[in-house]
Amino acid sequence: MTSANGIKSAFLIQAINALIMGVVFIVLPLLMMERGISIESMGLIFAALPLVTQSTRLLFGIVSDYMGRKRFYWLNAFMNMSFLAIYYLAITPLGFLFGKICEGIRSASLWSVNRAYFIDHSKEKEEEMLVKMRGVNSVFEALGTIIAGFLVAMILYEKVLLFLIILSLLIFPNVKMLKDKFRGKIKPMIIFKALDFRHKGKKFKNFILIFFLIGLSWGLISGYILPLFLKTRGVTIGNIGVLLGVWTFLNGIFAYIFHSIWSGKKKILVGGILSSISISVLSFCDPVLLPLLIFCLGVANGIANAGYETIFVSVADYNSLGRDIGILMIGTHLGMSITQALSGFVITSLGFSILFITSAVLYLLFSVTAFYNMNGQEI
Repeated sequence: MTSANGIKSAFLIQAINALIMGVVFIVLPLLMMERGISIESMGLIFAALPLVTQSTRLLFGIVSDYMGRKRFYWLNAFMNMSFLAIYYLAITPLGFLFGKICEGIRSASLWSVNRAYFIDHSKEKEEEMLVKMRGVNSVFEALGTIIAGFLVAMILYEKVLLFLIILSLLIFPNVKMLKDKFRGKIKPMIIFKALDFRHKGKKFKNFILIFFLIGLSWGLISGYILPLFLKTRGVTIGNIGVLLGVWTFLNGIFAYIFHSIWSGKKKILVGGILSSISISVLSFCDPVLLPLLIFCLGVANGIANAGYETIFVSVADYNSLGRDIGILMIGTHLGMSITQALSGFVITSLGFSILFITSAVLYLLFSVTAFYNMNGQEI
């Protein structure tokens, strides 16, 4: 089996995961509403996802640096079936919380190793391969988001979840095709030593804090929030899927278009400024203009995301990619958990406007601080 075959299978796994999550992105909040879950409970339930993802992702990344990436792709395959089955059966907040925990492990098992796997096996430029991966992820997540509304319109939520469980089975044969690199056995002391990042440079430590800002921002617009917001503005379920699907699709396309245009720091700054403007006016926008604003947000996010991948390439150590990327993402997931937990209470008491404005300000702060910490890159 060639490395090229392994890369192809890894892309297919990424695509299937993204397609599933694109559908879940639309279906889950609406299913929870239908089953009587309050907005406050939704915020707390969704806040569990980044916490679980981060705590397991870091451990998975460290272990994969020594024992290979493939076993975590196997875990991803099993957890995809598990979290979908739990959502299918859940009728209480506790049931959905358990589903979120399993979804977090599913996410961690993929994102703790995918970037490292592509860098391990690709002969292309690292940054280009990572942007290509993000592009594939965005395109298939967009496809899932777009078809979600139509699936719900044609069949019940439960049957949509059954369809996704069947789709998740396609991950297994692709995992079998992956080529792995084993680096040796791992002992508990190695894990504890790997978690100690005091020896890492100032730039690395700065970006842990900088990613905390983007996590706070993302937590105020991600998860259940945008689908719920659009529903309150009178957008039909089918159109919610189309709008958010177009947003995700443009995100991926423009990330790919800009991967070889401008420096990483310029993409982060320009994309961040444009994203902040789009987010800040979202709740004040006339419903007729929502498609245009979603289009602008997708383009802006795509430019910014093309810049994010350059951070991982320039800051992470090649010999400990899984660990370093996991540590860098601590700030992101912690920030998301905090604001997701608060989001439901903010929406019920103050509305969406304060949520989006705060997100826009935090996004801008992230972009500016990341720009000034990307040393060694030309503008």
